[in-house]
Amino acid sequence: MTLSHSSAPFLIVSLLLISVTLTSVKADLIDDICSKTQKNDVCLSVLREDPRSKDSNLKDLMTIAIDLSQKNTQYVRNLVAMLFNKETNSTLKTRYSLCWENYNDAIANLGYLPDLLKSKDYEVLNTHASAALSDPSKCDANFSEPPVEPIQLKVANENLRELIDIILVINKLLKG
Repeated sequence: MTLSHSSAPFLIVSLLLISVTLTSVKADLIDDICSKTQKNDVCLSVLREDPRSKDSNLKDLMTIAIDLSQKNTQYVRNLVAMLFNKETNSTLKTRYSLCWENYNDAIANLGYLPDLLKSKDYEVLNTHASAALSDPSKCDANFSEPPVEPIQLKVANENLRELIDIILVINKLLKG
């Protein structure tokens, strides 16, 4: 089959349109995910700033969200340990100890997610992600009465909830 000179521009334009469409699909995937989260702007920032998200599909983005959530959970648990070690008030020490347990639970629940993603067990993945989502709130609830929760812990708990929300949204999309 030979191409005439008149069909060559058509072929080039068609290939360019396909290329542009494929590029916009990747951006639209992150936009679609983030539009379904509680904090669209945070989601967009988190997913777009991660270099692994370039040319990623849903499973790749889920892997990124799980990884970031696991790292963030470790960070907050270390923050809780630091606050506990510096604290002299027995009431606050008890609350930090409870938060430590909450974060151990979150770490355990998030630890199941990579294998559940690989096996496509989205129902059980949802169960563990939802359980992990409740752990920062349980930590916050320990501070329902004075003395108040330190702002850095409150912010860290909110950040983790936002990351896990991304996992839950992607999981829902993967389930179809």
